[in-house]
Amino acid sequence: MLTRDGLRGQIERHIDGLITLETLSSWAEQVFREEDFEPEFAGQIGSVLSVLRDATDPHRFRWEEPDLESLSDSLQE
Repeated sequence: MLTRDGLRGQIERHIDGLITLETLSSWAEQVFREEDFEPEFAGQIGSVLSVLRDATDPHRFRWEEPDLESLSDSLQE
């Protein structure tokens, strides 16, 4: 089961330079399809995963990388 802490940990790994945005996006896609989410925060987790999944989608035109620090912070509230 994916929790907010687990999701925040993956985002922090990218922020710390341990994984690429592409790896984070791929992980988010896999988790979105295969994992259950922490029930109390399922909507929030799903929303953050959607942002991460779209971060490297060639069909989504983005000028800049999503604000991952803000996303990480939002998972602590």
